[in-house]
Amino acid sequence: MYQVSEHFNELELMCQCGRHNCLDHIIDVKLIDLLERIRSAVGRPVHVTSCYRCPEHNAEVGGVTNSYHTQGLACDIWVEDMSVDELANVAEQCGADGIGRYYYQDFVHVDVRGYAARWDDL
Repeated sequence: MYQVSEHFNELELMCQCGRHNCLDHIIDVKLIDLLERIRSAVGRPVHVTSCYRCPEHNAEVGGVTNSYHTQGLACDIWVEDMSVDELANVAEQCGADGIGRYYYQDFVHVDVRGYAARWDDL
């Protein structure tokens, strides 16, 4: 396992399907930079629920076809003692392109798709 950046390692960012033993897809450097900016802004650990997903795992979890997760452009994150809205607002301030608020599962989707997009699960 290696550090991808100061606060994030390969294990956190690789597909969680169990069929791979390493990060076998490039994570866009803009996404890594975004995660580090969010980490710096909140001043405490940012937990990754899902980052890169292989196409098979993406289908298994109900991800959309051509998901930004399968392209190394998206991460689902949460921070202890921070609400979905608080974290989404930080992501906005840090320059995330796509921000999805998932209140029922208590995480925020962030991505670097190249244009603004906002949604929630309400």
